[in-house]
Amino acid sequence: MKRVVLCEFRQESNSFNPVVADRSAFAMNGILAGADFLKKILREPCAAAGMLHEMEKAGFEVIPAYSMVAQSGGPVDQCLVEEFLAHTLPVLRANAPVDCVMVSLHGATQATEWEDVCGEFLAAIRAEVGEDAVIAASCDMHANVTDKMLASADFVSGYQTYPHTDYYDTGRRAALQAIRRLRGEPVTLTAIRLPMIVPASGYTTLSGEYKTYWDDALALIADGVLLDFSTFQMQPWLDVSVGGSTVIAVAESQAVAEKTAREFALRLFALKETFRSELYPIDEIIDMAEKNQSGQPVVLVDSADSTNAGGTGDSAAVVDRLLRRGSALKAAIYLNDIPTVKKAFSAGEGAELELSIGGTLDPRYSVAATVRARVKKLFPDGKFVQEGPAGKGLINNIGPTAVLEAGNISILVCYNTAGNGDPQLYRAFGIEPTAQQLVVVKACTSFRAAYSLFSNLIYTAATPGAANADLSQLEFRHISPDFYPFRTAWGDDPIRPIDCRSAR
Repeated sequence: MKRVVLCEFRQESNSFNPVVADRSAFAMNGILAGADFLKKILREPCAAAGMLHEMEKAGFEVIPAYSMVAQSGGPVDQCLVEEFLAHTLPVLRANAPVDCVMVSLHGATQATEWEDVCGEFLAAIRAEVGEDAVIAASCDMHANVTDKMLASADFVSGYQTYPHTDYYDTGRRAALQAIRRLRGEPVTLTAIRLPMIVPASGYTTLSGEYKTYWDDALALIADGVLLDFSTFQMQPWLDVSVGGSTVIAVAESQAVAEKTAREFALRLFALKETFRSELYPIDEIIDMAEKNQSGQPVVLVDSADSTNAGGTGDSAAVVDRLLRRGSALKAAIYLNDIPTVKKAFSAGEGAELELSIGGTLDPRYSVAATVRARVKKLFPDGKFVQEGPAGKGLINNIGPTAVLEAGNISILVCYNTAGNGDPQLYRAFGIEPTAQQLVVVKACTSFRAAYSLFSNLIYTAATPGAANADLSQLEFRHISPDFYPFRTAWGDDPIRPIDCRSAR
């Protein structure tokens, strides 16, 4: 029986977030080993679960190692990435010889000392298991798939949907490629690197030219031309010296994989200008909400402060504008603000408080607002289950949470927002998004799968934040100046094939 070790480390890093992701960030989702790791993934539609089920279906023995998962945020404390290896490598050693290692990653993880955490992980795993074992990884669509990753892993599969609704299936796809290799069936991977980063709020697989791009790629899989296909639009707020966007094609034939990867890489690069986000001033969106008679809420997208994109989630810029304007809009917003949560719990439900909210984590970008608010409801347990369709069934924990009322504004303050694009982030705490005239969502695109079901009045605001869609507003110091959007003209061929392990 083939022996497969399963491990997981998922965190998306934002280099402009000044808050280091420490152990508490990972403890919110659980740091798990062995049987506890398996117990968790069996009840969640995650990539690791897809890997587990396909390997068990193939008749292989699956050995769980270690799982560490955190919400997107700042660079990870170095001791935590070393902890992951310190718990994973001994499992590989104890079960040698290992035939396969399945690794669930985000793919855009930076630590306080390592720029390319996922590359370091895969290289360490390869050194431990040797050259004959198969290594396959799943990654987010916004992974920074580096040369180091592809030199160590045989296969890397990414999400094919944005908003992401295919976590589980991505794990399955990675496992199926590994199974083919383990059975000696033909399978090879080609990767092409592109010198571009684009804001994650500027595209979706639900509509537009990017949907057409993906429809064409998925048709090749359905027709049997390809075995798998992934496009990685590198996390644009990852300021590292090694990176870029990557297209991966997997086929039985190396020639087919190379031809298809090159074709789709050139197509993706040609679409780069279409990925710009249209940004509206906050006041313009408030004006539209005040004039709106449709019965639908206006959705103000504060993507620059999205914790899904590694922002701090602590900006009260929209609240500040509503209050300064004296707007009577019925509105809802959520933000991270531990000091305010503690004050609300200390005062108790029904208390009236004068507060400065927001700007507690990143005063460089985040805006604070002075409010007089009533503590409407307190929730010591901030757990809720996502309704989906993106991430349906996932359990989130935002820590102790308070709902404040400042006039017609409902303000949800918590320890650490999660599931930002899911309406249950509001509904589970007594705020109904559809009952608002203006509802603020701190996400890039993940929210569209759910919010577009009840509103087509969706506008991305020109707000400050570590995940600003206007990349010119951020101080990049490490990424190559030859990347789009910093460089806008190419007289030569922009794409670069990568020397991939599985193609050797």
